[in-house]
Amino acid sequence: MIRDKALTFSGELKSQFGKKEVEGSLAVELFKLHALLFAMEHSKHEKELVKIAGREELRNNPGDVKGTLKKLYHMLEALEPALAGVFLTKSFNGIEEGTLYKIIVLFERYGLTNEEYRNKDAAVEFHNTLIEEIFGGLKGFDFTPKGLIQLMVQSLKLSGGSIYDATAGISNIMVSAYENEKEQGLQVSVFGQEINEELFIIGKLNLFLNNILPEKGDIKLGDTIREPKWLENDRLKQFDYVLMNFPFGVRDWGHEFAVNDLYDRFDLYGVPPKSQGDYAFILHALASLKSTGRAAIIVPFGTLVRGAVERKIRSILLKDDVIETIISLPTNLFSGTGIQVALLILNKNKTSDKKGKVQFINAEGDYERTRTQKFLHQEHISKITASVEAYENKERYSRIVSINEIADNNFDLNPSLYFVNIELETELGKIVFNKRKYETETQSLVRIDKISEIIRGVNLPSRRQMEMPNGEVYPVIQIRDIEDGEINVKKVDKFPIQTRDIDRVTAKPGDILVSSRGTQQKIAIVPEYEGEFLVSNMFIIIRLSSSSEVSPYYIKRFLESPVGQYYFEVNQSGSVATVLTPNDIRSIEVPLVSLEQQNNMVKQLEDADDLIRQAYENRKKQYLDAYQKLGFGAAIEKK
Repeated sequence: MIRDKALTFSGELKSQFGKKEVEGSLAVELFKLHALLFAMEHSKHEKELVKIAGREELRNNPGDVKGTLKKLYHMLEALEPALAGVFLTKSFNGIEEGTLYKIIVLFERYGLTNEEYRNKDAAVEFHNTLIEEIFGGLKGFDFTPKGLIQLMVQSLKLSGGSIYDATAGISNIMVSAYENEKEQGLQVSVFGQEINEELFIIGKLNLFLNNILPEKGDIKLGDTIREPKWLENDRLKQFDYVLMNFPFGVRDWGHEFAVNDLYDRFDLYGVPPKSQGDYAFILHALASLKSTGRAAIIVPFGTLVRGAVERKIRSILLKDDVIETIISLPTNLFSGTGIQVALLILNKNKTSDKKGKVQFINAEGDYERTRTQKFLHQEHISKITASVEAYENKERYSRIVSINEIADNNFDLNPSLYFVNIELETELGKIVFNKRKYETETQSLVRIDKISEIIRGVNLPSRRQMEMPNGEVYPVIQIRDIEDGEINVKKVDKFPIQTRDIDRVTAKPGDILVSSRGTQQKIAIVPEYEGEFLVSNMFIIIRLSSSSEVSPYYIKRFLESPVGQYYFEVNQSGSVATVLTPNDIRSIEVPLVSLEQQNNMVKQLEDADDLIRQAYENRKKQYLDAYQKLGFGAAIEKK
């Protein structure tokens, strides 16, 4: 019933003001009014607030509603000092009086009754439903899904104490952790920080509605990396637990501050790369933990596998033995993006049986879904957390790996690397690939870089460079130019290109092009052609050293096989779009059989493909014949 009320209220708002205006600063004023109406029905605030004005007076005083609200907000901030600065903000000062009055009228018509406002759960449900309706799927408001929050909370098996979220958003993780512990009869305090002022205000009001503020927790406004707010004796405050879903791939994260960090967060690990802030948040979380503390952090897959500085940071975290568990989760858990994430569990005080080890859990198949999104339900959460607690090997699901083995894998933490049997979705159906058997029983394995040169294609010009071209114009092959495994040279666009070595990135007959970005793998062989085509950086070029020893068609077929698919899936990284690097290709091992065997394999697969093509043609013929017999075949024109 409360949810239905909120849905009706939201619909009327959008009808009255338009969707865009409701999603803007108007939204924050809605949540302020909702919190005020809630406060007016509770004994702690009711008496003093009603002296200024009640709901009926607000409704009947359209000429001075803004002045009255200002007095009410002043009083509420005085009664609840933790709310200071939340209500009388720029958005309040900038909103028109008539708009405020319309919102109040809509609250009276379609909002909660006085009695319902006396019920904390009803007020919270109304608030949460409005959040979903107004911000759901809106860019910049990617809230952590409920199932993922519960997984974070339950994975740590909280047992009272202090909980911290350094990128708290609207405080949903803080509230869920508090409520979870309250249900278990445990006492916790929750603390948060948020950089976005609108989210901070909504988060503060969320804590207020849930009766957490101020005795059991609070959230502060500010940049966590540049200016952390939770301090003790000029040091970072230490917490029993950290729960965090930080913004992925932040570029302007505060690198210049981290170089001379006042709080020693990066001294022992190194400063994360300037263009990628993921590890800044991870290291901040680690620095905010007590010596016995644990953290559950949602991370993009890129943090598990990216090289250079991030690989070094990973190696030190592993050597310090603070990484306890990594759980790979399904794609599409967040609305509006298919990005795959993992849950990283840190532990500063591992028990003796966990020291020198990391647990990997493959939970990619644990979900339910709608057409566009996947969800974690309690059955999936229980399965995952039971495995976390058991901390034991379970075929294809959980594996305990020594840090030495991870070091042998160049400190990559992609869970797929550490499971002997990997299940892949291929054109042959589901395939179980045994990496260990492949590497130990397959004859004559050779790394691709031993038989070829691996080259990244040329960078395309930016929009500004296109507007002011500088450089010779060349046709450049892009991903869209490959159709059904063939390069459509007639569609290739031309670009002004600047590079020191044109010959290196020029497509040569026999080159194998492997798409380096996106979810759909494309592989093509450059045919004999006239003219000169360059290859874009959307591809990695495999240029064989000797066509008399290795057939490009054999390498292409191998890369399209389940084994090649395995290597692509294991190596792909990226916060938003998956990316393959030349190093990922170099490390792939191929059976180097004789040229005759290579050609025989290619022919056998081509013959198999011909069978499918013939069967498809026969199928079309029989369909058309059946339609002809029914009398409407002539009306269907085959192109």
